[in-house]
Amino acid sequence: MDSLRDPAVRDLAWVIGSPGLLDETWAAYAGRVVDDAWCRTQLKTCAQWLVALDTEPRSLHDFIAQRPTRRLGQYVETLIAFLLAHIPDTKIIATNLQVQSEQRTLGEYDFLFRDADGNICHWETAVKFYLQAEPLSEQRAFIGLAVRDRLDIKLDRVFQHQLQLGHTPAGRAALPTGLVLKKTQAFIKGYLFYPATQAGKHFTPITPIPGVSESHLSGWWIRHSVGSLPQTTPDSCWTILPRLRFLAPVRLDAGASVMERAEICAALDAHFAVSDESVQVVELQRDMDNGWREVTRGFVMCSKWPGITA
Repeated sequence: MDSLRDPAVRDLAWVIGSPGLLDETWAAYAGRVVDDAWCRTQLKTCAQWLVALDTEPRSLHDFIAQRPTRRLGQYVETLIAFLLAHIPDTKIIATNLQVQSEQRTLGEYDFLFRDADGNICHWETAVKFYLQAEPLSEQRAFIGLAVRDRLDIKLDRVFQHQLQLGHTPAGRAALPTGLVLKKTQAFIKGYLFYPATQAGKHFTPITPIPGVSESHLSGWWIRHSVGSLPQTTPDSCWTILPRLRFLAPVRLDAGASVMERAEICAALDAHFAVSDESVQVVELQRDMDNGWREVTRGFVMCSKWPGITA
């Protein structure tokens, strides 16, 4: 990751090799999660390809441009499709294949593909960002940027509904003729964000969260308004991330436009004067090449998020 410069290539590498959110050893998820070992192996196998792609990223840029979206989840699906098309002896059979019954949509298969061993695989994919809204080491304590989105509800739907489609009559009928599913797995990446008083660069809860990988990526969150942001060193600078840049750790050239602490606080004041939408910010420090590298990231939420007075 450190050697890659193109943002889209960095995002692709992140999708391939970043730690997943789910604990593949948890009994309820056993055998139904694309595990970190597979991801690490793929990242190692793809390393030279990624370096070459970083030098000439046009094929990836064109692939993304053919699937324009403002939704981060769809962007991640595009990156996964690009990856699967690259893996030797792997063939995508269908993407976003809808399952219907009596003119009612029951769900869809995110990815159907034949892997290098000849298995017919079904992946349900997602990238999620949840904030710990209560001091509990439980899935239900983690709420999405849209407060109706909650970690426990999302995972219940993935494992009890979406990954079960292939076992229903309608789900089997939607499959291409003669196709029999062999592997059905969740491919879920993302971050969990903890209140700034708890958070650190490599924060993990004292008590493991059931079903959540102890290696999950993490950050911090605060409510606006604040006098200052959680800052690792006094000389850190800041940038605000657009939604489609939420994935890979940020790396900027030496001359990139960044904000000092007073500037980022003023920008947040201006934003929340007219909007309640969350803002993801990244703390940056100079690296050995005088460029900027991410050291922490966090969400600044409106003062009443998630609907209670701060």
